[in-house]
This record gives sequence, structure tokens and C-alpha cells, in this order.
Amino acid sequence: MKIKKRFIFQYIRQLLFVSFLLLVLMLGTFTLNVVKLERLDLELDSINPGLPVLTDSITELDGTIQFDTKLLAQVREQGGWLQVIDKDGMAITAYNTPADVPVRYNPGELMSYWKAEKDFPYGLNAWIQELNGQTYTLLYGVKSDIPKLKSNLLQQVTWRAGKIEVNGTFKQELNDIHGWIELLDINGRVLGGYGQQSEVKEEPDHYTVQDLMLRNHYPERYGMQLFTVYDSASRNTWIIHAPLPSSVTSSLYSDPYKEMISVFIWNAIGLLVMILILFILLALWNGHRFGSPILHMIDWLHHLAKGDLSEPTGRNSKGIPLSRKRSGRLKERFRVHAEMMESLAHLTGTLKENEHIRKQLETTREEWIAGVSHDMKTPLSSILGYAHLMESRTYEWSQAEIREFAAIIREKSSYMDEMINDLTLTYRLKNDAFVFEFIPTDMNEFIYQTIEKWKQHPPFANVSIHYGASEAPIIYPIDAKYFRRILDNLLANAALHNPEGTLINVSVVKNNGSQFVLQIQDNGVGIDEETKELLFERYYRGTNTDEFMQGTGLGMAISKQLVIQHRGQIEIESQLGIGTTISLLFSMTDDKAHHEIR
Repeated sequence: MKIKKRFIFQYIRQLLFVSFLLLVLMLGTFTLNVVKLERLDLELDSINPGLPVLTDSITELDGTIQFDTKLLAQVREQGGWLQVIDKDGMAITAYNTPADVPVRYNPGELMSYWKAEKDFPYGLNAWIQELNGQTYTLLYGVKSDIPKLKSNLLQQVTWRAGKIEVNGTFKQELNDIHGWIELLDINGRVLGGYGQQSEVKEEPDHYTVQDLMLRNHYPERYGMQLFTVYDSASRNTWIIHAPLPSSVTSSLYSDPYKEMISVFIWNAIGLLVMILILFILLALWNGHRFGSPILHMIDWLHHLAKGDLSEPTGRNSKGIPLSRKRSGRLKERFRVHAEMMESLAHLTGTLKENEHIRKQLETTREEWIAGVSHDMKTPLSSILGYAHLMESRTYEWSQAEIREFAAIIREKSSYMDEMINDLTLTYRLKNDAFVFEFIPTDMNEFIYQTIEKWKQHPPFANVSIHYGASEAPIIYPIDAKYFRRILDNLLANAALHNPEGTLINVSVVKNNGSQFVLQIQDNGVGIDEETKELLFERYYRGTNTDEFMQGTGLGMAISKQLVIQHRGQIEIESQLGIGTTISLLFSMTDDKAHHEIR
């Protein structure tokens, strides 16, 4: 997979993963909201046992009526009790029921208790529910002194001279419930009041029929219970106000909408915090997964720039690269950058190899310079020596001796001139500062004539050489002077570095009509791998003037550069004790691009 596609895949996978987590968080938050709101609604509904929430929680198991345990706990906290009455008035299930509560009710008895027509120390709420084909009545009772107050109010409270008068017994009972009373005229206007009104919020000075009904049915909205007693004689209405139980007012009768809003706000804040934490963790994970490999590669490049040709190991004391496992495989977070890691590894390997070659060339160059200095110094010494001899007046030299001295001076000067020309040529070739004149040439005939002229040199007169021309004619554009230099150098190398009797075989073969190969093969001593790798380098060897003054040590490097200029490539195969084969491959197409040199 290409690195671009790999990055796309990685980011899509991350996006899907983060989207999934966000979806889970949102669903979780939504579910939590729903649960909390349902619980809040349940708690709000449970304060009024007349609502269906209690009966909806009723279940039947093996003929036994059961309630939701959470609702039962709330009923107990409010000091209430529960009964389930069948159609005959029998209490078939009860919870937290006091001893003074009947276990069976006559129809008229239950109605008198419910409408407070008969004294009953509990406030009652009732709801009818059908379950499995049976009709049940749910009774919810809470300890209350209100019914007694209502029944005694007209006998113990009077309105006289614009003032409410209360006897001691009723006053004590009113104080026990922390309540107060108000008197309304026939129009609902408040005539007066009595009791602990200072502990409650300000009450209106006028009540409508709707006000009385709403306050009686929804006491949680006003934080107070309201009960009315109508005086038919005066046509006035008495109102008994009683605060709700503290457990209810402190929690369940607080503003439900405010609590709902609070639930939404806190859950929204929680969701935002979790999203923020998620993105922080994602940023840290991305920084570790994508940032650390990039930082490692930058550190690697810094090491390379400083000359440390190895991959950083970080804090690993065992020398294992930071990007690798002990098995040598890339770590997971580095695999997305596999191409770049491989490129850096290849670059490091190439730099190491180049550094090794550079050091070898430095050593070889120093040896070569020492050799060239020696080669230049030797002919110069000869020239200077013979010049001093000819200059000396202590002896009169004969013409024959002078000609001999002149021949030696000319020979040494020619050698130095040749060496200087070779140095100039190799650097001009390297820098492409040379102009060639390529002319289409019959290669079979050209190579044959070059070999014949080469054999005429005295050092090579006795060399065994065989030439095999191509059966097909080969016409190829060359610069005759410098192509001949290629052949002369390669043939001389084969002759000079092998023992006498070595056979040199030169052949030209045309391949597939678009390429021809010129091979120079000998059955000499061969060369080792190190020599083969560096044979065409300029600084590989120093010259040896003790053996052959004709060589400068630059011939093979010049030959390689000249082959390149002729749009060819050069290859070498050799084995110690078997011989060496040098192949020159030339393409006969019009493409002028240089071929790769191997």
C-alpha cells in the first residue's frame, strides 16, 4: 500500500473510531439524562399518591400484590403507608400501615374518611387500578391533624369585630402543624388571618375559585397544603394552610423545572469534559503514533548530518534501533512511514558505503600521489643529471654521447608529458569539458587496424593476441583518436599485468541488431574482488616506473570515462587463476542518454 493511501486509511480509521466514541458518549449522556429525568419525575409524582405512578408500579406474583421498592422507600421517608383494597373493601396488601388503620372498609366508611366527613388521623389519597381482570383501590395515607382541625374549626374559631378569635385547644393544634388560617368573604377577599404566617412566603389578599382548586390539587407548586371549610351560616370560607413535610419541601417540592434544567446543564458539562478529555487523549496518541516517528527520522537526519552513519537507538542500551523490534521488524507506529524509513535506511547504507569508498580512495590517492611524485621525480632527476653532465666543462662529450643523453632526456620528458596529458584528460572528462568529433565508422575494420598498430609497439611485439570480427557489419559513430585510446589502454593492461604467454582474445559481436559488444578476454592471473571494484578509479594504483615507463596509472579510469562519452557501458568479470573479461556494450539506437555504468 502506498504511503498516501496508508495515511488516508489511518486517518479514516481514526475518524471512525472517534465518531464511534462520540456517539457512545452522546448516547450515554442521553440515557443518563433520561434516567435522571425519569427518576426526578418519579420522585415528583410519588409525592402525590393519587397519581397513577403508584398503581402503575403494582405487580402480581403468585397471587401477591407487590410494589416497586424505590417507591416504598419514598413512602416510608414521607411517613406514609399503603393499602390495596379489593372490591369488597378488604385490604389484601399493606405496607407500613399503623395499627389504628382498618383492614376492612365498608363503602360508606371509606368515603367518609376520604372526604374527611368522619374523624380520621390520616390524610387519604385514592386511585383505582385494574390488574389481571380485577379492580383494586390503592390507598395512600399520611399522618395528619388536618381532618380534626377541619371538623373543630367552626366550633373553636370565631370572627368577631373584624378579628379572628381562637380558643386554646385549636391554637395548640394549629401550632403543632405550623399552620395558619385565613377567612374569605363571599367574593374571595381575605378578611383576616391567624397563625405563623411569618415563616412562609407572602400570600395573596384575594382568592378566586380557580386559585383554591389549584392550591388544593397541586400543593407542591406553592409549597403549602390548603384545606377549606365553608361556613353556610355566614357564607364565608375558612382556609387552613399547612406546610408540606420537610423531607418533601427540601427535595421533591423544589422547583422541578429548575432541577430538570440542572440535570441538562450538568450532563452537558460532563459531555463536554469527556469530549475534551477524548480529544486530549487522541492528540497525545497521535503525537506518539505519528509525531514520534517523524521526530525519530529528523533525529536520524541530524545524526547523518553530523557524520554518525547509523540509526539512533534512543535509550536502548543494547544498540537496537528505536524503530525496530528485537526481531528486526518495524514497530507498529513506524509502519505507516515504512517507505521513508526504508529510504533513510538505504541512504544510511549508501553513505556508509560511500564513506568506506572515500576512505579507500583517500588511502589510494595518497599512495597514487606518492607514486606520481616518485614517477615525476625519477625522470626529472634523470633530466637534471644529464643536463648537468652536458653543462659540465670538465669533460668534453662526444657527439654520440650527447645524442645518447638527448635521447634519454627526450624519453623522460615524453613520459612526463604523457602523465600530465593523462591527468588533464581525466579531469576534463570528469567535468564534461571536452569536445568529441563522432564519425560513423566501420567498427570491424577500425578495431582490426588498431590491434595491428598496437602490436607494432616494441613492448607488445611478442604478445599472443587473436581478433574475431563480427559477421554482420557494424557502423557506429566514434571519435577515432579516443576510441583507439580505449583499446590501447585495455590491451596494454591485459598484456602488462599478466605473465608472458598469456593469450588475449578480442571479439566483436552484434546482438539483436541494436547493440554490439566488444570483448577483451585473457587467460591470465585474474584479479580479486577488491581490485575489480576499484579498477576504474583514478586513484586506485600508483605507477611503477621500474617496470614500464609507458604507463601513468590513469589508463583504466580514462578508458571508462571515454566509453561513457561514446554512450556505452563497461563491465568486468574475473576469477583468480582463470583470467579476466572486459566487455564494452554500445547501443546502436539514436538515444543519446548515458547508460548505467556497472
